[in-house]
Amino acid sequence: MRIVPNQLVELHLDSPGGPQVYRTRVEDAYDDLLVVGAPLEQGAIVPIRIGTELRIEIKLRGPGQEGRFSNQAIVEKRFRTTLPLLQLRLLGSWQKTQERMFVRVPVFIDAVVVPIQEGGEELPAQAGVILNLSGGGFLLRSSHPFQIDDELRISFRLGGEQLATRAFVVRMVPHDNGQDYGCSFLNIPERMRKTIIQFVFKRQIELADISREDIT
Repeated sequence: MRIVPNQLVELHLDSPGGPQVYRTRVEDAYDDLLVVGAPLEQGAIVPIRIGTELRIEIKLRGPGQEGRFSNQAIVEKRFRTTLPLLQLRLLGSWQKTQERMFVRVPVFIDAVVVPIQEGGEELPAQAGVILNLSGGGFLLRSSHPFQIDDELRISFRLGGEQLATRAFVVRMVPHDNGQDYGCSFLNIPERMRKTIIQFVFKRQIELADISREDIT
């Protein structure tokens, strides 16, 4: 599998607070080595030690190689240049992975959206609406012109509880007046994911009851 510069990758690490996912870009690739930008969180470099083992995931959209692939790697070097870099050595071969599927339900939930620029800078918060929701992500209507792979912070109320997490745009969904944005959650706490899945389950039952009433 050919990895090229500027390709987006995810670094999956275990931490005391639970699994973490950081998104960054490939700067160079040769043989079993990858050089990637050191990931940022809220504008600060995420401290990843030399010798740290992690999982790399990459999503390909090209013909013949479409899907999500993963590989194990170890942090071999760190470079403090204008753009801080990590050199990763691959420990195995790329394996195609099955993407986890979640049931989604239609909703209409007001949300606060904070677009995040590359480099971690946050733009002013603005209003948005969640049009469908699942344990893996949501469909967002927003006036901000997002692009594929853009990151954002989103907060919303669900069942009386205030939820907030990060996400990134994975697809555009055109509609009559523009386009909506299909988003996947990023580093969502498992407790929050469970809250959403429970809400989705209850919403499914409500929608099924409404359908039965319409039939009768």
